[in-house]
Amino acid sequence: MIHVPFFHTSSVLKRFSADTRGNVAMLFAFCAIPVIMVAGAAMDFSRALAEKERMQSVVDSTALALAKEPKSASQAVLQAKAESYFRGSFQSATLTTSPVITVTKGASTVRVEAAAAIPTIMMSIAGVDSMRLHASSDVRNEQKKLEIALILDNTGSMADAGKMTALKAAVNDLITKLQANIVDPGDVKMSIVPFNTEVRVDRNNFNANWLRWDVTLENPSYSWLSRQPPSSLAWQGCIADRDHPYDISSEAPRDHFRRYVAAQCHFSGLTEMLPMSANLEAVRTRANAMTPTGNTNVTIGLAMGLATLRPDSPFGTASSNDPGVQKFAILLTDGDNTQNRWTNNVAQIDSQLSAACTQAKTATSAIKIFTVRVIAGNAALLRSCATNPSMYYDVKNAGELQSAFKNILETIDGIRIVS
Repeated sequence: MIHVPFFHTSSVLKRFSADTRGNVAMLFAFCAIPVIMVAGAAMDFSRALAEKERMQSVVDSTALALAKEPKSASQAVLQAKAESYFRGSFQSATLTTSPVITVTKGASTVRVEAAAAIPTIMMSIAGVDSMRLHASSDVRNEQKKLEIALILDNTGSMADAGKMTALKAAVNDLITKLQANIVDPGDVKMSIVPFNTEVRVDRNNFNANWLRWDVTLENPSYSWLSRQPPSSLAWQGCIADRDHPYDISSEAPRDHFRRYVAAQCHFSGLTEMLPMSANLEAVRTRANAMTPTGNTNVTIGLAMGLATLRPDSPFGTASSNDPGVQKFAILLTDGDNTQNRWTNNVAQIDSQLSAACTQAKTATSAIKIFTVRVIAGNAALLRSCATNPSMYYDVKNAGELQSAFKNILETIDGIRIVS
C-alpha cells in the first residue's frame, strides 16, 4: 500500500512566504530603474554643459566685437550686429532651435545674452524633455585711453640680420591693430623716439626756450670741431645728453641746467622724433623713414621717450594728466651702450641707464615700461629696466619682433570681459 503524505494548507503558505531565494532578482529589477535614470541624467547634463561652454565662448567673442562699436551706436544696431556675429560663429547639431540673443546697452557696458533649450535623451523618460541653457557676457564699451611711447634703437647695427625691416613691420602691425580698436578719436596717442647717441627734434625749434647752446661735449672720441655747440642757424635738430643728474631724467626743463643740449649731429640720417600725438599715421610715416646709423646711447632714448608721456614736457604737450589714461613705453635695442656725451666706456654708460630705469620706475610709476632686446645687448640690464620681468622680451631673431609686439599689445589692449 502506498502512503500519500497529507499536506496542511497552512503549512504550505508559511513555507512559501518564508522562501527568500528570488529576492535578489526582484530587488535588482526595482533598483535598476533609478540607477539607469541617474546615469541617463548625468549623460544629459554632460551634453548640456558642453553645449553651454561652446555657447559661452561665442557670446564672449560677440560681446568683445560689440565693444569696438562707437558709443553712439543704437540698441537696434548693436542687436543686429550681435545676431549676425553670433549666428556666423555658432553652429550646433545638438540644439533643435537657434539660441535667442539679447543685447542690453548700459552707460559704460554692453551685455550679450544667449538662451536656448537642449533636448534630453534619457531624462525624457521621466517627462523632462529639455534643459534650459543660458550664457551672458558683459564688456566695457569705453576703451581705455592709451598713450604709448615707442623708443627705438636706430643705430648702425640695426641694419644687420633684417632687424630694421622687421622692426618697421612690427610697428606698422602694432599701429594697424591699435587703429582697429579705437572707439573715439583721441583714445590712443603715440610718440616715436628713434635714437643713437643722440635724439633729433624738429630743427624749427631753434628758438625754443628749452634749448641751451653753451655746451662743449666732453667725449674725446669726437673731433674738437664736432664737440663745439652749433649755431642756431646751422643746427640740424640733434640733442645730446643733458647735464648730470638730469641726463637720466624725463623732468621738464624748468631752469638752465635742465634744458636740452643742442649739439651737432654726429651721425647723419637719424630720423626725427615725433612728440606725443593722436595722429597714428604720422607715427607710421616716421617709423617707415627710420635709417640705421651711429652708435648706442639707450639712456638718452629712454629719457626723451618718457618725456613724451609728460604734459609738462615740450615733447608731451598732447599728453594727458587724466589718471584714467594708461601710459606705456616700449624700449627696444639691439646692442650694448657704446657712446654718450662724456665717454665710450660701456660700464659707465650702463650705470647711467640703470639709474635712469630705476628713476623711471619710481618717480614715474604710472608709466609701465616694456623692454625688447633684439639678438644682442645687456639682457640683465634690460630685464631689470622693465616694469616687471614679464614685460621684458628677448628676441632671438628679427622674425620674432612682430610676435613680441603682438604680445605687448595684448597686454595693453583696452578691452576686457568684466563678467
